[in-house]
Amino acid sequence: MALQKTLSLLLLLLLTLLGLRLVKLFYGETPYEKFQRQHVDSEESGDTDLYCNTMMEKRGMTSGHCKDFNTFIHENIRTINNICKNPHIRCKRGTMNCHEGVVKVTDCKHTHFKAPYSSDRVIMERYQPPTCNYQAWASTRRVVIACEDNPLVPVHLDS
Repeated sequence: MALQKTLSLLLLLLLTLLGLRLVKLFYGETPYEKFQRQHVDSEESGDTDLYCNTMMEKRGMTSGHCKDFNTFIHENIRTINNICKNPHIRCKRGTMNCHEGVVKVTDCKHTHFKAPYSSDRVIMERYQPPTCNYQAWASTRRVVIACEDNPLVPVHLDS
């Protein structure tokens, strides 16, 4: 009986890992990896517009279009993962897999700045991706994070 239970748990673990690998192969990154790429920067404090402009481009959020708003969390990944252990709260979309915590962040807001009109600019815009300019706001504030999987890991920054 114990051997059967052990084999069942091993099979479940194997199927879970296989499922995560298939998600990664299909989408290029798991939801947890995407969350880290888009929102985690434990190395910097990020209090300048240059920080936002650099990080948004470096993290792939200016390819083809400028993402309007993004938040970078300046905590180590263990601290962020531990937010998933806080009590469940309702997410914006109505599910109950969100958790809240207070962290250091930089909010990057796209300024929608456009260069003055010229015929050269119109021609160049056809051949170059848009220039994305961001304004930075650094603070310590409450965030709401959606968590999934077992163990729970962050997959979406809800607010």
